[in-house]
Amino acid sequence: MNPRRGEVLRRMHDTIPRAARAIARGVADGLFPWFCIACAAPADGALCAACLTRVRWIGEPWCTRCGLPMASPPSHPCARCAADPPAFERLRAIACYRPADEEGDPLGLALRALKYARRRALARSLSELLAERFPFAAGDHDIAAPVPLHVARLRERGFNQALLLARAPARRFGIRVDAGLLIRLRDTPPQVGLTEADRRRNVRRAFAVRPGRSVKGLRILLIDDVCTSAATARACAAVLREHGVASVDVLVAARALTR
Repeated sequence: MNPRRGEVLRRMHDTIPRAARAIARGVADGLFPWFCIACAAPADGALCAACLTRVRWIGEPWCTRCGLPMASPPSHPCARCAADPPAFERLRAIACYRPADEEGDPLGLALRALKYARRRALARSLSELLAERFPFAAGDHDIAAPVPLHVARLRERGFNQALLLARAPARRFGIRVDAGLLIRLRDTPPQVGLTEADRRRNVRRAFAVRPGRSVKGLRILLIDDVCTSAATARACAAVLREHGVASVDVLVAARALTR
């Protein structure tokens, strides 16, 4: 990070009320040059060209349902999806990392900074990466729906990172974004550290389609930042299926590999 910019952000945090920090942070991002979040080299966005080459991009072979990378071709459903098919048709992540290596993974660092350090300005270039590596065909989707935050979490963070990530791919492929299509009914505990079974229990019936929204027959693209067990994607897709959608695909920036 640019030292001058870092000093501005530190002073801003100490002196500006929380409600104004997001605006001031945006101003700081505009006044000072970008530096790569991973190596601090000058960059045009969240990551420099060298660190982008270190990202573990995902390509085939993968599970045809959940997108889990596979060791050898051809692509086919993984054992988990074959035994317990999810409500979504396809889940795709553009990259992957292992949680144990997250602190050294360029994309993992950028997503953590966006989500937990509230570096909102990183979202634009990360969203552009999703658009550049969009894994679906143009015209496959009618609506892009970001995975929602609970109102308490949204108030604390100040933004929904999934909504920010949705903007570039939606704009490039002409998909209408409906930020309020899904709502979060419960402020569930963080999924980090939970087993897969606990993750599923944690988000079961945690989501709903907003009253008054009609989704019957629509093709939905669900968007989130990170997928580990796909528990959240499964829960959201199940709710959408109950309301008669034609299909649900899921797009996430990164897949956290636990195996």
